[in-house]
Amino acid sequence: MGMDSPLFSTLQHMMDTSEDTDKSYNAPTRTFVRDAKAMAATPADVKEYPSSYVFLIDMPGLKSGDIKVQVEDDNVLTISGERKRD
Repeated sequence: MGMDSPLFSTLQHMMDTSEDTDKSYNAPTRTFVRDAKAMAATPADVKEYPSSYVFLIDMPGLKSGDIKVQVEDDNVLTISGERKRD
């Protein structure tokens, strides 16, 4: 996923406009946008074996039990987690 992807463009737009707009609507916080951008840009190493694949992903601040792995529509791998802040 390159830096010119629609996701990054949208996140950058949200970060740029969050300081200029009225806070009366439910705009995401700057922290949320920063964390979402970091998670979207999380690199993954993929190792292919004859009968399987291994995905190595570094998700700082999350324990293995906090990470959710799903296969959707038989061909979409989704790896997610939520970092809780005090």
